[in-house]
Amino acid sequence: MSGRPTPKRTAPASVVVLPPDEASQRTIRRSRVLSYALVVLAAVVLSLRPEVLGDPQAQPWHALLHVWRIVLGLVLALAALAVQIVVGVQWRKGLAAVEDDELPTGRAAPGDGAAHPR
Repeated sequence: MSGRPTPKRTAPASVVVLPPDEASQRTIRRSRVLSYALVVLAAVVLSLRPEVLGDPQAQPWHALLHVWRIVLGLVLALAALAVQIVVGVQWRKGLAAVEDDELPTGRAAPGDGAAHPR
């Protein structure tokens, strides 16, 4: 070692994400509430005991209800995840659209009355 201090390593391309605007905050908050409600509903459906659906010996459709209980619980849990993904993708697309609007359109060439396309 030569005694020189080693340079600090920084992230190659640090990305700064601005906080969402008020409309996006409302959408994000509502999506979180909806996702939470879907997860709670899924937990309730999955926690139903088979006895709640009736006596399996007296009701031949009991097994079908038991399977649908599991399927419905998983669908509700996946719906909660899908809500978060959709809202996140829409928010990022909105950020990209705002970023594109803020980029300069370019300078006009000498003798050209219009700006160059991006």
